[in-house]
Amino acid sequence: MAQERFGIAHSNYAGNDATYLNPARSAGQWPYADIRLAGLDLYAWNSLVAWSSREQRLVGEVRSGIAGSTGGEVIMRSATSGAHRGFVQANVLGPAFSLSLGRGTIGAGVRMRTYTSATGISSAMGNFIFHGLGYRPQHGIRYQEEGVRVLTAAWTEFAVNYAHILKAEGFGLFSAGINAHYNLGHAGGALQFETLDYTVIDSARLVVHEATARYGFAMPAMSAGYGWGADLGVTYERTLEEADGYMPHRASGGCDPLRYRYRIGLSLLDLGGLRFRQGQAGSISTGTASISDYTNIPVNEESDLDSLLSTATNWDREESFSIGTPTALALQYDQRVANNTYVALVAVQNVSFQNSTRLRRTNSVSITPRFETRYVEAALPITLHEYDLRRPSVGFMLRFEGLVVGTDHIFPFINTRDVYAADIYFRLRWMIHRSPFCKGKRSGAHHTGGKDSLPCATPND
Repeated sequence: MAQERFGIAHSNYAGNDATYLNPARSAGQWPYADIRLAGLDLYAWNSLVAWSSREQRLVGEVRSGIAGSTGGEVIMRSATSGAHRGFVQANVLGPAFSLSLGRGTIGAGVRMRTYTSATGISSAMGNFIFHGLGYRPQHGIRYQEEGVRVLTAAWTEFAVNYAHILKAEGFGLFSAGINAHYNLGHAGGALQFETLDYTVIDSARLVVHEATARYGFAMPAMSAGYGWGADLGVTYERTLEEADGYMPHRASGGCDPLRYRYRIGLSLLDLGGLRFRQGQAGSISTGTASISDYTNIPVNEESDLDSLLSTATNWDREESFSIGTPTALALQYDQRVANNTYVALVAVQNVSFQNSTRLRRTNSVSITPRFETRYVEAALPITLHEYDLRRPSVGFMLRFEGLVVGTDHIFPFINTRDVYAADIYFRLRWMIHRSPFCKGKRSGAHHTGGKDSLPCATPND
C-alpha cells in the first residue's frame, strides 16, 4: 500500500522515495541530483469492516460525500483466521534532496507523519466494536483478551541520509546506507491491554473480572514530544559490466549509470520512537469491577478519567510515556528482465511485540513488474497485506519525469466492489540526470579502472 509505495519504491529514478524502503539505495543513484518539491501519502487498511453497496467509483463517492449525498453502507467483513487489525497513515512531504558525490550520496528532507494502528482485536471484540455492547448474541459470555493495542501518533520527521558504495569489484557493487531522524512529536495516544477478562451481562451491565493495561495521551501541540530514529540498509548489485573503478557521475568512471542484472537489499526500518513528556499516562491493574450502566460513563475531561480509574486496585500515574515508530525488517529483490524492464519482490515484516507501545506496521509481500526510462515509467504492484491470500491488491503507478502519481490498491477507483482499503500517493520532483563533471561528455559504456582487471570476463547468469 502507500505505506511502502511499492509502485515507485524499486525504481531507479525513485530519488528520496527509494531510501524509505532501504537507505542504501541512494548510493550510486542514477540521477545525479533529485529534489523533491512536495508529496502526499494517504493509506488505510483494515480487516474488520468494508464500505459496501456503492453506486459509484471512489472518486465519485468522494464528490457525492462533499455534496452530502454519500451512498453505500459499512458492513462487517467475513471472519479472519486471526485477530482483527487496522492501520491508517497520512504523510505530508516537504522539501528534500539527494546528491551524488561519487561513491557517496548525501540527502536530507522533512515530512509530517501521522500513523494509527489497532491490533489484537478478537472476533468477539470486533462484534462489540461494530454492533455496540448491546449485541445480544454475546451477552452473558465471558471473554478473555490479550495483547489488544490501539496506538496513534503525529510527528514531523527531519531526516538526513548517507549511503556509500563500499566495494566495486568484478561484477558486483556492495553498498550500505543510513537515515537518521529527529522526530518532533505533535500528539500521541496509547492504550495497551496485557489482559482483559470481561462479561457483558446485558444492555447496561458490564463486569470486568480482571484487567491489566497501560495508557497515555498527549494533547496536540507544536512540541508535545520528541525522539530520535534511524533506518539501516545494505544492497548488493550484480552488474552487467565490470565495476572496478566505477565512480558514479564522474567522467573517469563513465557518465551513464552502471546497469545491473539483479539487486538484493536488506533493511531495518523506523528504529526509534517518541517521548511525550507533557501528557497523562499510567498503568492499571484491577480485580473484579462491576459497571451498572456502561451507556452512561462520561469522560469529557481529565477529572472524569480520574474518577473512572479510581476503583482500580493498582493505579500508577505518570506524566510521560513513549510510543515507538513502526519498526520493520524488509527484504528486497529486483531482477532485470530486458532493457528497461524489471520485476521486483519485497517482503516487509513488522517488529512490534504484543505488549509494547510501538506502532504496528502492516506486514506485506509484493511483486512489482515495471517499465522505466529516464522520462517515463509505469509499474503494476501486486500486494498481499497481512499475508491474506484471499484479498490481494493490485496497484498502478505512472511517472512522467519528476511527476509521480500512484496507488497500490486501484480497485476502489475503477469498480464498485467492497472497499476495505484505500491509498494514493503523488510526488512533484526535479531530477538532474547529468553531473557537471559529465557536461559535454558523450554517453558511453563504463570503463574499468583497475589495471589488473580481466578485460574479457562476462558475468554468469
